[in-house]
Amino acid sequence: MFILKYCNSGWFRGIHSLVYYRLFTSIIRFFIIHFLLFLLLFLPLSSFCQPGAEIGIIGGGGYYMGEYNPSTHFKGMNGYIGGLYRYNLNDRFAIRLQYGSSKIRVKSGNEPGEEVFPMELKTSVTDICGLVEFNFRSFLVPKTDKSSLWSPYIYVGAGLLSANDEGGISIPFGVGVKFNLYGNLSCGIEWGCRKLFTDKIDGIEDPWETGETNFIYNKDSFFVSGLTLTYRFPLNIECRGYK
Repeated sequence: MFILKYCNSGWFRGIHSLVYYRLFTSIIRFFIIHFLLFLLLFLPLSSFCQPGAEIGIIGGGGYYMGEYNPSTHFKGMNGYIGGLYRYNLNDRFAIRLQYGSSKIRVKSGNEPGEEVFPMELKTSVTDICGLVEFNFRSFLVPKTDKSSLWSPYIYVGAGLLSANDEGGISIPFGVGVKFNLYGNLSCGIEWGCRKLFTDKIDGIEDPWETGETNFIYNKDSFFVSGLTLTYRFPLNIECRGYK
């Protein structure tokens, strides 16, 4: 009887959930890190005969949505700056690695005298992700006779997002439009979300005691909107057929 009562206690269930969550995040983090290492080590090899790799920068704004900002997009936007590496598998698909950083400064919507949680959130954000891009039109840099000057695209992937000196698994996804500029230069404009499964951004868990604390109900997300500028390395001799 004592054992059953102990196992059904809220304290035991909380420890049980925490152990499973940490095991889950450790496994996901292991696969993400090794996937990124695989891309960095093997994709640039000259034996791959694809339309080429690109390196570039991304700059724009980042903003947070969660307990401090439950429904207003672009509220409290701060600068976002980062670098990216894109490996084009063909004219439709590309794999992309991205690293960026931003800050969050947003005030809560608490009424005067209501102190559900602190009145202001200030933190730095580090965003690391591996993405798969899909172009809706044939797109190569520089443009060929068969490809387009521009193309809308979508992306989805997996990543890590760090805030408050703690890391969390993120699911990045977004949309954008790419453009050929001149020669091997291209640019793009995009908007995307980094969906979190924990309260790693604001550190607030169930402030209104609704019981909705698992990853399904968690509201924390980080959004990135900005411009990209990339340079595509010249094609390998074996790949001249793409021109």
